[in-house]
Amino acid sequence: MAVRHYHHHYHFSYLTSKKRHFSSVLIVIAVITLIILTVLHVLSPQQGINLNQISWEMVVFATFNTLFRLLISYFLSLVLSIPIALLITKSERTERFLLPIADIIQSVPVLAFFPVVVVFFIKFNAQESAVIFILFMAMLWNLVFSLIGGLKTVPRDITDAATIFHVKGFRKLRYITIPAVFPYIITGSLLAWAQGWSLLIVAEALHSYIPGGTAANDPLGLGSLLVNSFYNGKNAVFLAALIVMIVVIALLNFFVWQKLLHVAERFKFD
Repeated sequence: MAVRHYHHHYHFSYLTSKKRHFSSVLIVIAVITLIILTVLHVLSPQQGINLNQISWEMVVFATFNTLFRLLISYFLSLVLSIPIALLITKSERTERFLLPIADIIQSVPVLAFFPVVVVFFIKFNAQESAVIFILFMAMLWNLVFSLIGGLKTVPRDITDAATIFHVKGFRKLRYITIPAVFPYIITGSLLAWAQGWSLLIVAEALHSYIPGGTAANDPLGLGSLLVNSFYNGKNAVFLAALIVMIVVIALLNFFVWQKLLHVAERFKFD
Protein backbone atom coordinates (compact mmCIF):
# COMPACT_ATOMS: atom_id res chain seq x y z
CA MET A 1 0.00 0.00 0.00
CA ALA A 2 2.86 2.34 0.87
CA VAL A 3 4.55 1.57 -2.45
CA ARG A 4 1.35 2.31 -4.34
CA HIS A 5 0.89 5.61 -2.49
CA TYR A 6 4.46 6.60 -3.36
CA HIS A 7 3.78 5.72 -6.98
CA HIS A 8 0.76 8.05 -6.98
CA HIS A 9 2.80 10.81 -5.35
CA TYR A 10 5.62 10.46 -7.88
CA HIS A 11 3.33 10.77 -10.90
CA PHE A 12 1.39 13.63 -9.33
CA SER A 13 4.54 15.58 -8.50
CA TYR A 14 5.84 15.02 -12.01
CA LEU A 15 2.67 16.34 -13.61
CA THR A 16 2.35 19.39 -11.37
CA SER A 17 5.93 20.63 -11.60
CA LYS A 18 7.83 20.08 -14.83
CA LYS A 19 4.78 19.95 -17.09
CA ARG A 20 3.14 22.91 -15.39
CA HIS A 21 6.23 25.07 -15.99
CA PHE A 22 6.43 24.10 -19.66
CA SER A 23 2.71 24.72 -20.18
CA SER A 24 3.02 28.20 -18.68
CA VAL A 25 5.93 29.07 -20.99
CA LEU A 26 4.01 27.75 -23.99
CA ILE A 27 0.92 29.82 -23.12
CA VAL A 28 3.01 33.00 -22.75
CA ILE A 29 4.67 32.44 -26.14
CA ALA A 30 1.30 31.74 -27.78
CA VAL A 31 -0.27 34.88 -26.31
CA ILE A 32 2.66 37.08 -27.39
CA THR A 33 2.51 35.61 -30.90
CA LEU A 34 -1.23 36.23 -31.10
CA ILE A 35 -0.82 39.84 -29.95
CA ILE A 36 1.89 40.51 -32.55
CA LEU A 37 -0.16 38.94 -35.36
CA THR A 38 -3.26 40.85 -34.26
CA VAL A 39 -1.40 44.17 -34.44
CA LEU A 40 0.06 43.31 -37.85
CA HIS A 41 -3.36 42.19 -39.06
CA VAL A 42 -4.99 45.43 -37.96
CA LEU A 43 -2.29 47.45 -39.73
CA SER A 44 -2.63 45.39 -42.93
CA PRO A 45 -5.19 45.94 -45.68
CA GLN A 46 -7.73 43.19 -45.05
CA GLN A 47 -10.00 43.20 -48.07
CA GLY A 48 -9.88 43.91 -51.75
CA ILE A 49 -7.25 42.69 -54.17
CA ASN A 50 -6.03 44.85 -57.02
CA LEU A 51 -3.87 42.55 -59.12
CA ASN A 52 -2.68 45.48 -61.23
CA GLN A 53 -1.05 47.09 -58.22
CA ILE A 54 0.42 44.02 -56.57
CA SER A 55 3.72 44.30 -54.72
CA TRP A 56 5.87 42.36 -52.31
CA GLU A 57 4.43 44.54 -49.57
CA MET A 58 0.95 43.20 -50.36
CA VAL A 59 2.27 39.61 -50.29
CA VAL A 60 3.72 40.28 -46.84
CA PHE A 61 0.42 41.77 -45.65
CA ALA A 62 -1.41 38.75 -47.07
CA THR A 63 0.90 36.47 -45.10
CA PHE A 64 0.18 38.30 -41.84
CA ASN A 65 -3.57 38.14 -42.49
CA THR A 66 -3.50 34.44 -43.31
CA LEU A 67 -1.46 33.54 -40.23
CA PHE A 68 -3.79 35.62 -38.05
CA ARG A 69 -6.86 33.77 -39.38
CA LEU A 70 -5.23 30.39 -38.96
CA LEU A 71 -4.09 31.18 -35.42
CA ILE A 72 -7.47 32.54 -34.31
CA SER A 73 -9.21 29.52 -35.82
CA TYR A 74 -6.76 27.18 -34.11
CA PHE A 75 -7.17 28.77 -30.68
CA LEU A 76 -10.95 28.66 -30.97
CA SER A 77 -10.91 25.01 -32.01
CA LEU A 78 -8.44 24.10 -29.26
CA VAL A 79 -10.45 25.83 -26.54
CA LEU A 80 -13.70 24.21 -27.69
CA SER A 81 -12.24 20.77 -28.38
CA ILE A 82 -11.20 20.24 -24.74
CA PRO A 83 -14.71 20.45 -23.19
CA ILE A 84 -16.18 18.46 -26.11
CA ALA A 85 -13.66 15.65 -25.65
CA LEU A 86 -14.15 15.69 -21.86
CA LEU A 87 -17.93 15.55 -22.28
CA ILE A 88 -17.78 12.65 -24.73
CA THR A 89 -15.45 10.61 -22.49
CA LYS A 90 -17.17 11.54 -19.23
CA SER A 91 -18.71 8.08 -18.95
CA GLU A 92 -19.36 4.99 -21.04
CA ARG A 93 -22.96 6.07 -21.46
CA THR A 94 -22.14 9.54 -22.82
CA GLU A 95 -19.48 8.05 -25.07
CA ARG A 96 -21.87 5.52 -26.58
CA PHE A 97 -24.33 8.32 -27.32
CA LEU A 98 -22.11 11.28 -28.27
CA LEU A 99 -19.18 9.63 -30.04
CA PRO A 100 -21.24 8.41 -33.04
CA ILE A 101 -22.83 11.86 -33.33
CA ALA A 102 -19.41 13.53 -33.33
CA ASP A 103 -18.16 11.02 -35.87
CA ILE A 104 -21.06 11.79 -38.22
CA ILE A 105 -20.56 15.55 -37.89
CA GLN A 106 -16.84 15.38 -38.60
CA SER A 107 -17.48 13.10 -41.59
CA VAL A 108 -19.54 15.77 -43.34
CA PRO A 109 -17.17 17.72 -45.63
CA VAL A 110 -16.81 21.34 -44.62
CA LEU A 111 -17.22 22.36 -48.24
CA ALA A 112 -20.70 20.79 -48.29
CA PHE A 113 -22.18 23.69 -46.30
CA PHE A 114 -19.54 26.26 -47.25
CA PRO A 115 -21.79 28.25 -49.65
CA VAL A 116 -24.53 28.59 -47.02
CA VAL A 117 -22.02 29.76 -44.42
CA VAL A 118 -20.50 32.29 -46.79
CA VAL A 119 -23.90 33.72 -47.79
CA PHE A 120 -24.85 34.05 -44.11
CA PHE A 121 -21.69 35.94 -43.16
CA ILE A 122 -21.68 38.04 -46.32
CA LYS A 123 -25.20 39.19 -45.46
CA PHE A 124 -23.71 40.85 -42.37
CA ASN A 125 -20.61 42.02 -44.26
CA ALA A 126 -18.43 39.72 -42.15
CA GLN A 127 -16.06 38.15 -44.69
CA GLU A 128 -13.30 37.87 -42.13
CA SER A 129 -15.55 35.90 -39.80
CA ALA A 130 -16.59 33.62 -42.66
CA VAL A 131 -12.99 32.60 -43.32
CA ILE A 132 -12.25 32.04 -39.62
CA PHE A 133 -15.43 29.99 -39.14
CA ILE A 134 -14.62 27.68 -42.05
CA LEU A 135 -11.03 27.18 -40.86
CA PHE A 136 -12.30 26.63 -37.31
CA MET A 137 -14.70 23.90 -38.43
CA ALA A 138 -11.94 22.24 -40.45
CA MET A 139 -9.55 22.20 -37.48
CA LEU A 140 -11.93 21.35 -34.63
CA TRP A 141 -12.55 17.65 -35.15
CA ASN A 142 -8.88 16.79 -35.64
CA LEU A 143 -8.30 18.07 -32.12
CA VAL A 144 -11.44 16.53 -30.63
CA PHE A 145 -10.73 12.98 -31.77
CA SER A 146 -7.05 13.27 -30.93
CA LEU A 147 -7.96 14.37 -27.40
CA ILE A 148 -10.50 11.57 -27.05
CA GLY A 149 -7.76 9.08 -27.88
CA GLY A 150 -5.41 10.76 -25.43
CA LEU A 151 -7.90 10.77 -22.56
CA LYS A 152 -8.35 7.02 -22.95
CA THR A 153 -4.62 6.42 -22.51
CA VAL A 154 -4.15 8.32 -19.24
CA PRO A 155 -2.94 5.73 -16.69
CA ARG A 156 -5.30 4.87 -13.86
CA ASP A 157 -2.55 5.83 -11.42
CA ILE A 158 -2.78 9.43 -12.58
CA THR A 159 -6.53 9.68 -12.06
CA ASP A 160 -6.13 7.94 -8.70
CA ALA A 161 -3.48 10.49 -7.73
CA ALA A 162 -5.89 13.32 -8.50
CA THR A 163 -8.48 11.69 -6.24
CA ILE A 164 -6.01 11.08 -3.41
CA PHE A 165 -4.79 14.70 -3.45
CA HIS A 166 -8.33 16.07 -3.88
CA VAL A 167 -7.58 17.76 -7.19
CA LYS A 168 -10.86 18.56 -8.94
CA GLY A 169 -12.41 20.91 -11.47
CA PHE A 170 -10.20 23.48 -13.16
CA ARG A 171 -7.15 22.52 -11.08
CA LYS A 172 -7.42 18.95 -12.31
CA LEU A 173 -7.83 20.15 -15.88
CA ARG A 174 -4.82 22.46 -15.66
CA TYR A 175 -2.41 20.35 -13.64
CA ILE A 176 -3.45 16.80 -14.54
CA THR A 177 -5.61 16.38 -17.64
CA ILE A 178 -4.02 18.78 -20.12
CA PRO A 179 -0.41 17.85 -19.28
CA ALA A 180 -1.33 14.16 -19.45
CA VAL A 181 -2.76 14.47 -22.98
CA PHE A 182 -0.23 17.03 -24.20
CA PRO A 183 1.29 14.67 -26.84
CA TYR A 184 -2.17 14.15 -28.30
CA ILE A 185 -2.84 17.89 -28.32
CA ILE A 186 0.31 18.41 -30.37
CA THR A 187 -0.53 15.57 -32.77
CA GLY A 188 -4.07 16.88 -33.21
CA SER A 189 -2.77 20.42 -33.64
CA LEU A 190 -0.41 19.35 -36.40
CA LEU A 191 -3.28 17.65 -38.24
CA ALA A 192 -5.55 20.65 -37.62
CA TRP A 193 -3.06 23.11 -39.11
CA ALA A 194 -2.52 20.85 -42.12
CA GLN A 195 -6.28 20.79 -42.65
CA GLY A 196 -6.42 24.56 -42.26
CA TRP A 197 -3.75 25.12 -44.90
CA SER A 198 -5.49 22.72 -47.30
CA LEU A 199 -8.78 24.66 -47.04
CA LEU A 200 -7.23 28.12 -46.94
CA ILE A 201 -7.40 28.70 -50.69
CA VAL A 202 -11.12 27.89 -50.80
CA ALA A 203 -11.90 29.75 -47.58
CA GLU A 204 -10.29 33.04 -48.66
CA ALA A 205 -11.66 33.02 -52.23
CA LEU A 206 -15.14 34.05 -51.10
CA HIS A 207 -16.13 35.75 -54.35
CA SER A 208 -16.64 32.32 -55.92
CA TYR A 209 -19.73 31.92 -53.73
CA ILE A 210 -21.07 35.46 -54.14
CA PRO A 211 -23.36 36.17 -57.12
CA GLY A 212 -21.45 38.62 -59.28
CA GLY A 213 -18.54 38.57 -56.85
CA THR A 214 -15.07 39.81 -57.74
CA ALA A 215 -11.60 39.75 -56.21
CA ALA A 216 -12.56 42.92 -54.34
CA ASN A 217 -14.90 40.79 -52.20
CA ASP A 218 -12.11 38.52 -51.02
CA PRO A 219 -10.25 39.14 -47.74
CA LEU A 220 -6.59 39.67 -48.53
CA GLY A 221 -4.58 36.55 -47.82
CA LEU A 222 -2.21 34.07 -49.42
CA GLY A 223 -5.10 31.84 -50.48
CA SER A 224 -7.06 34.60 -52.21
CA LEU A 225 -3.88 35.89 -53.87
CA LEU A 226 -3.17 32.43 -55.28
CA VAL A 227 -6.69 31.96 -56.65
CA ASN A 228 -7.10 35.41 -58.17
CA SER A 229 -3.60 35.71 -59.61
CA PHE A 230 -3.92 32.30 -61.28
CA TYR A 231 -7.37 33.09 -62.67
CA ASN A 232 -6.19 36.43 -64.09
CA GLY A 233 -2.93 35.10 -65.48
CA LYS A 234 -0.72 37.07 -63.07
CA ASN A 235 2.03 34.46 -62.98
CA ALA A 236 4.52 36.56 -61.01
CA VAL A 237 2.00 37.20 -58.23
CA PHE A 238 0.96 33.54 -58.19
CA LEU A 239 4.57 32.36 -57.95
CA ALA A 240 5.41 34.87 -55.21
CA ALA A 241 2.40 33.86 -53.09
CA LEU A 242 3.09 30.17 -53.64
CA ILE A 243 6.75 30.48 -52.64
CA VAL A 244 5.87 32.45 -49.51
CA MET A 245 3.23 29.89 -48.51
CA ILE A 246 5.67 27.00 -48.94
CA VAL A 247 8.36 28.82 -46.96
CA VAL A 248 5.96 29.71 -44.12
CA ILE A 249 4.66 26.13 -43.90
CA ALA A 250 8.21 24.77 -43.87
CA LEU A 251 9.35 27.23 -41.18
CA LEU A 252 6.35 26.49 -38.96
CA ASN A 253 6.88 22.77 -39.39
CA PHE A 254 10.57 22.91 -38.54
CA PHE A 255 10.66 25.55 -35.81
CA VAL A 256 7.28 24.91 -34.16
CA TRP A 257 5.68 21.53 -34.80
CA GLN A 258 8.81 19.38 -35.01
CA LYS A 259 10.12 20.97 -31.82
CA LEU A 260 6.81 20.47 -30.04
CA LEU A 261 6.59 16.85 -31.22
CA HIS A 262 10.05 16.27 -29.77
CA VAL A 263 9.08 17.90 -26.46
CA ALA A 264 5.82 15.93 -26.39
CA GLU A 265 7.81 12.69 -26.23
CA ARG A 266 8.82 13.65 -22.68
CA PHE A 267 5.18 13.84 -21.68
CA LYS A 268 4.36 10.29 -22.66
CA PHE A 269 3.89 7.70 -19.93
CA ASP A 270 6.23 4.72 -19.92
